[in-house]
Amino acid sequence: MKNRFWFWLSLLCGLLASAGSLVLWYVLLSEKSPSSVLTFLCLGLPALLGLLASFVKPPVILLSFIVSFPLSLYLSMNADKFSFFLIASLLYLLSAVLKGRTAKARWNP
Repeated sequence: MKNRFWFWLSLLCGLLASAGSLVLWYVLLSEKSPSSVLTFLCLGLPALLGLLASFVKPPVILLSFIVSFPLSLYLSMNADKFSFFLIASLLYLLSAVLKGRTAKARWNP
């Protein structure tokens, strides 16, 4: 029962981070369109990967965190509303940790 709770919480964190990143990326694209290719590679693509990785094994969503964290940290220090990218990156990390916790509990009886 407890493992099921952690699984659903990790799924919710991953989906929320991915959807939030995609919405924020769209807002960033509409305001500052010259930076679209770089931001898509660093923020949009990891959001799509995170959306898919929310349903698979734990280490895959960690790639979304590793790729998106540097630019989201930069944006959190320089922009007002785009500081929420850092929250999305931290949600990727939280989802990976929770997925690792449920996978570890599943294999250790």
